[in-house]
Amino acid sequence: MARGSALMFSGARLRQARSQAARGALSAAELGRKVGASKAQILAYESGQRIPDPPRIRQLAEALGVHPLQLANQTDMRTWQLADLRRANGLRASDLCDELGLTLHGYRRLETMGLTAEGRYGLVPRLAAVLGVSMDALERHIGNVPAVHQRLEGIQETVTALLEGYLQSGRTDVPEAADGPVREIAACYARPTATVVRILRQETRSLRERRRRQALETATAFYGPTLEAQQRARRRMESEETQISRLIASLPQRMDVFFRAQLSPESWETLCRLHLARSDEGTLATLAPVLARDAALAPMAQPVTGTAAEYEGGLYAITRDGQHHYVHFKDWYDALYPWVGASLRHSAQLATAGNPAELVWLRQRFAHSQTVLFSFDGILCRLFAHNVRSVSGQLAQEASNLHLSFGNSRVGDPVDLFRSVVDRGSPEQISRLNGILTTYETKAARHAEPLPGAAQLLGALSRGPWRLAVVTDHASAAVQTFLDHLGPGTDNVPELDVFGRPTDPRLMKPHPHAVALATSRLGGDRSRTLLIGESLADALAARAAGVQFIGVATHRRQARMLKEAGAANVVDTLATLFAAVSRLNKTHD
Repeated sequence: MARGSALMFSGARLRQARSQAARGALSAAELGRKVGASKAQILAYESGQRIPDPPRIRQLAEALGVHPLQLANQTDMRTWQLADLRRANGLRASDLCDELGLTLHGYRRLETMGLTAEGRYGLVPRLAAVLGVSMDALERHIGNVPAVHQRLEGIQETVTALLEGYLQSGRTDVPEAADGPVREIAACYARPTATVVRILRQETRSLRERRRRQALETATAFYGPTLEAQQRARRRMESEETQISRLIASLPQRMDVFFRAQLSPESWETLCRLHLARSDEGTLATLAPVLARDAALAPMAQPVTGTAAEYEGGLYAITRDGQHHYVHFKDWYDALYPWVGASLRHSAQLATAGNPAELVWLRQRFAHSQTVLFSFDGILCRLFAHNVRSVSGQLAQEASNLHLSFGNSRVGDPVDLFRSVVDRGSPEQISRLNGILTTYETKAARHAEPLPGAAQLLGALSRGPWRLAVVTDHASAAVQTFLDHLGPGTDNVPELDVFGRPTDPRLMKPHPHAVALATSRLGGDRSRTLLIGESLADALAARAAGVQFIGVATHRRQARMLKEAGAANVVDTLATLFAAVSRLNKTHD
């Protein structure tokens, strides 16, 4: 028996399994007859005087109706190497070679160096299924091999220097196959340079995007509108730096794990379709026969019991291993197999014929949401559409009468002008100016016309399951005046809760106070709350409050500003949102 086997096999577990055999306690003699051993041998195994070899371990497990690992001493299992795990499973190296279609040399290279040959797709998933462990657990055992640790430690400096070089300010180029460090990294993993360079390029672009976000946060950390905003930005800036360092440091190991588990293009496309299908039984049914035949996907997809359709064991669902693999390596697969992404997009276009892609993601966003919050000015109406300069001038004069200074500020919007003096006056001065601004807003609200699509969108949402409210830096009285004026003769406009300008103006957006308050009062989950807004303050408040955000931008400059603030979803008109909600309502009818 190989070195260490005595530590892995447990005679006590063997004795326990024998006493709990399916048909009652099994005597040592009876177990011996089942496996071709004597009673004395069985008792010697149980007492620890003798250690069974791998084939005998498997025979014992089969006779007792248990997995071989149930006969192992699992106390120090986390420290096992791959060879230890194999032996505890009752397998010789030749057994796994037959199972995986490897040469003995090829398997030994995996067991001692953690290296696999190019084109040996899905080796770790298949091996994990044979050995009865998760892919993560199997990778831990492979990582315990000293040669693997030494190899990755040796390449770490090269990888770090390469990426940090390309991340230097002003560089826009990406790694090339001719680069010496790229060839060195490819040799470390026994992979073609062309394969490795695609992954390194993808990582370089991803890290540059993080650097860009970090730069935005750095600017806010120094020049944000409030001390609180600066502190939040500083935390996000530091978090991005930590993530960048972590991603660079972990890249050697991530590449090592990927190359052992890498799926073929066909298997990867199947896993993508399974991930995208989720609960679509029609699609799942078409995938079931493929999944049943693909050994590389065995740990990544499992049959779902109790399904109506029966295709070679029923429908399949993606497992934790499968989801982990999909999420962590999707970008690399997109770089290596771009035609798979094209195929999936083509299939999605066919499946949503007459249903634009923009509406698809909007429908998904609304379907996931419980609460929908609206900004006010610029979304539901243009409050000072015809006299914004006049009102701003009057408000500026009132502020001057209250001895409030604007410094060098030149603000065109009345609310922005009010925001700019919040920290310059006493509570009494700010309260007086707030009252004056409220008077202007309420007067304007009596005549404000709804923006195109606003009433229709509110009506469509009122027919669905959503909780609705307005969250704004304008006075609540002005918003309510507008809504009262909007109601008669419009498309079933609902009653909305209104969360207007807070008593403490310092809590105006981009502070998340109002958004968080609305979500709390309406009883929703922030992760399932959606804010529809048009300003940078809206986008920043949504991000700070941890809610989803859809920006409405009628101009390219406005759309770019919202996207730079982190808004992933930007549309140019409320009509687009109305179309998405209307289609979603039809699916519920």
